[in-house]
Amino acid sequence: MMKKYILPLLLMMSLLAACSSEEAVQQNEDEGERNQEVNTAPVEEQDETVTSNDEAGYYRTVIPYELSPSRGLTSSNMVSNYNIEAFEKGLFELSKGSFSPDEYVFREGQVFTEEMIRGYLGRSYTMEEIEGMSEEEKAQNNAFSNLGLNPSAEGETDPEAIAQKAPLYLSHILEQNYMIPSEDGEDLEFGGMTIGLAMNSEYHYQKEQYGPTFTRELDAETVRQEGEQMAEEILERLRANEDYKDMKIVFGIFIQSTDTSITPGNFVSTAVVEGGADEISSFEEVNENYVLLPSSDASAVSEEINSEYQNFNRKLESYFDSFTTSIGHGYFVDGALEQLTIEIPVEYSSRGEIIGLTQYVRGLVAEHFRSTEVEVSIKDKNQSYALITKDEQENINVHIYE
Repeated sequence: MMKKYILPLLLMMSLLAACSSEEAVQQNEDEGERNQEVNTAPVEEQDETVTSNDEAGYYRTVIPYELSPSRGLTSSNMVSNYNIEAFEKGLFELSKGSFSPDEYVFREGQVFTEEMIRGYLGRSYTMEEIEGMSEEEKAQNNAFSNLGLNPSAEGETDPEAIAQKAPLYLSHILEQNYMIPSEDGEDLEFGGMTIGLAMNSEYHYQKEQYGPTFTRELDAETVRQEGEQMAEEILERLRANEDYKDMKIVFGIFIQSTDTSITPGNFVSTAVVEGGADEISSFEEVNENYVLLPSSDASAVSEEINSEYQNFNRKLESYFDSFTTSIGHGYFVDGALEQLTIEIPVEYSSRGEIIGLTQYVRGLVAEHFRSTEVEVSIKDKNQSYALITKDEQENINVHIYE
């Protein structure tokens, strides 16, 4: 299975055995090992409890709230805040299919440490590459453990050749843990985990140090396949540890948009691995995408939805001189508009106009975009003036900021 990613079994057992310990294990780099610190057990010196939640569809949370050891890598590894938000939010949605919010409680991932994630995001190395490295280069490249899931350059040093043959596909890994509370709520059992793989849609490289940056667009199907192979390897590494042999694990493959895009990327496939299963039997396609509205891409959005949004804009333009045009971000699932976020930029002239505009927009929201969650913000560059929300049951809430 996936020979270019396989980690030797003994090393894999050694690394993942650390997942059940709260102490850092000091390992000897001269023997080809390095430090791993993983904490999956509850913090014993603090009483844990679970938040209450009256909002349907949201997970309750374990408190005291414990950040993931790898939390700080999210913002640095992903290309934009748009992608971060869509990645995290989408991973919650994928999780709900296996871990019901009525039964499970959310906790940020505690299995993968920052060092492990860094290792996974690196390149894999051939034995020839490792043997050709100095001790310093081995340490710098995490070659001692050889955890990298991105493809090996196989000795290639030319940046342009590497960009064509072995680009970096994997950008980030996000782990979510799901806990099962006991009947009395006193104890929490680790019930399952969801692992998201954020993949790149572009590969950036320089032909020479401090030279111009070049970009290679990556084939979406190839990126998806690479991500699914990496998920197989992560599963194999987890199953090498007794603590995770019988745990349900959900995988999601997310392809980021480019760093200049104002719409995020999307999930393209998912897989559920039941406890005890050692392989991913199949991946299920996820048909979702984010579209900027109004859109000129007929393949991205139906003519009906695009026309409806254009009518929404035209009606605003007819009545308010300070209005230019709104910006809409539509979230589509299986071709249907599920959520719509609209930003209406205005140049403030009077509070009366803001109140009138808000009231008028409320009427337009009730008239358009039926059976869709809608959120409209009225704002300028520095301040928000009003927020209008509508749920799928057509309930509308309006708030005008003081």
